[in-house]
Amino acid sequence: MIHQFLVDVATSGGVLGAGLELSPEEWSARLGAAPLWAGETALGLVQDYGLVEVHHLRAEEEGGWRPFGFVVRLDRGEPTPADVPSCLGEVYGTLSGPAVFEPVRAGIEAAGHVLEPYVEYDSDPAAGILRFRVPETQVGITVIDRADGRPGWSDGQISRVSLFRAGGQAIQKKTAVIRFSGRVLPQ
Repeated sequence: MIHQFLVDVATSGGVLGAGLELSPEEWSARLGAAPLWAGETALGLVQDYGLVEVHHLRAEEEGGWRPFGFVVRLDRGEPTPADVPSCLGEVYGTLSGPAVFEPVRAGIEAAGHVLEPYVEYDSDPAAGILRFRVPETQVGITVIDRADGRPGWSDGQISRVSLFRAGGQAIQKKTAVIRFSGRVLPQ
């Protein structure tokens, strides 16, 4: 059911309806768990729930945190049951196996959305990496077009899907990292 999960994230711009409007406490309540790890970085507060990583910026004027983005992370190797928030398992079943682009593309189109190619700051078509975006939600999907020299990857595997807001603007960038075959360092 990994493909349906990714289709839902791409077409809704959220995880089970959760998006950039939630506070750190609301994310914990929505996912039904405390984060596996949480801490402040140079960029703000990061809450790591295993498959879902949420980012917040300090909002001095509001006296707390404002949502900055989230990433569905499957790039850490095959997820264990401890990596999957129970609410995701209840809705989607076991989230395992390679996330292949074609079934996700077909699901997005069947839901009435389109995908368009786009270029991002680190795009490199010559390196075998393609990027697509769902215009209605601005969810981006990064696909490994050629897995040459990438141990554990297969052609056509999704590598990312997530959502980020740039500064205080309503610009959203969505990318979730999807990878099950072997551990790698986050990019």
